[in-house]
Amino acid sequence: MKKRIKYLDLIKFFAIYCVILGHLIQYIGADAWHNPIWKFIYSFHVPLFMIMSGYFFSSSLKLPFGDFINKKAIQLILPVLSWYVILCILNSCINSIINKEITLKYDLHGLLSSFWFLKSLFCSYVIVYISLKLIKNKLFACLLSCLVFCLTPLGGFAAINFLLPFFWVGFFFQKNRLNIENNMPLLWSISLVLFIVSLVFWNADYTIYKCPIELLSFKPLNFALDSFLVMLFRFFIGLVGSSFFILSIHFVQKKYDNSPLLDKLCIIGKQTLGVYLIQTIIFEVFFYALSLRFSSLFVNTLSPLLAFVILGLCLLVIKAIEKNRYAKLFLLGAMK
Repeated sequence: MKKRIKYLDLIKFFAIYCVILGHLIQYIGADAWHNPIWKFIYSFHVPLFMIMSGYFFSSSLKLPFGDFINKKAIQLILPVLSWYVILCILNSCINSIINKEITLKYDLHGLLSSFWFLKSLFCSYVIVYISLKLIKNKLFACLLSCLVFCLTPLGGFAAINFLLPFFWVGFFFQKNRLNIENNMPLLWSISLVLFIVSLVFWNADYTIYKCPIELLSFKPLNFALDSFLVMLFRFFIGLVGSSFFILSIHFVQKKYDNSPLLDKLCIIGKQTLGVYLIQTIIFEVFFYALSLRFSSLFVNTLSPLLAFVILGLCLLVIKAIEKNRYAKLFLLGAMK
């Protein structure tokens, strides 16, 4: 059994914390789009998550296609379906109590839009698997699949056209990890400078939520150059931002390798799937129902602390779920 690389678990902890913090600001802030913390987080945190997912992809290539699909469906799709049912039930119950109109649709559209990141992750796994099985040249497989899914409407589902390139980045990161670590000071300096410069020009209008990737349309045939430039910039800032934090966290882990605190954070980093699912329920059900709105001063001061509280609550729910093997299978996708 391979020894786990600690700083990778630390990166996953940092990424899931950013997800919770970003969602918290979005649900309690008066204007999340112009919140500086929210804008900063949304420049890199989803790409960082996808890069880490791509890093662990290589072992999937050893599996036959049927076993691969079965494993990933149980790990990613089964929990999505299970939590979607719970989401619908909770939303209906709360709606009947407070008589508040809910945005969740109990149909195929609602199912496809809920927990969208995990669906994008599943599709990225399948796309990269098939690409590498059909095309032996890894770089060409990467470029061709990105071209197909980023430049055509095929990638519109679950923002595949946004996240697939970052999955590939993670795959190549794993292949070149030692070379990257050996040149860490130089790469860290470059990524820091480029990230800072990119942040100067970054704003919420460039996020996938306000500017989705719609490059080609066929009726009539048209290529959206403005959208293409935004896509390139969004990829660039996501790449350099993720690179900066990956290298920074690696440095911190090396310097404080024996820290009990870092060991605890690494443990949390192993629970990111469950945390993502549960925090989605917390925000889309309970925070949505409460409709809390606070001043920017309150949000920016207390949100970082409240995000840890929500993270702790998610871990408690995970601990309870893990006591039953069927709950663990259906809600966390864990077969063992």
